[in-house]
Amino acid sequence: MSRAKCPICGCEEFYVKDPEDDYGIYEFRCEDGEICFDPETDKEKIPDIDDKTETHCNRCKWHDKMEKLKR
Repeated sequence: MSRAKCPICGCEEFYVKDPEDDYGIYEFRCEDGEICFDPETDKEKIPDIDDKTETHCNRCKWHDKMEKLKR
């Protein structure tokens, strides 16, 4: 299994912001190019995520488009 890592700190956990809630986030890992949310995450509330979605590292200041993680 290959996990995406932050290009700055090497963290394997990321999040995207909830487009409808300024304080809401959805945390995930990216394994073998697939987004893996915590099993307890309400799947109906997860926003659509594509290659252009702004993605943030869960540990440091890095953020960029999802496509940067899938490489």
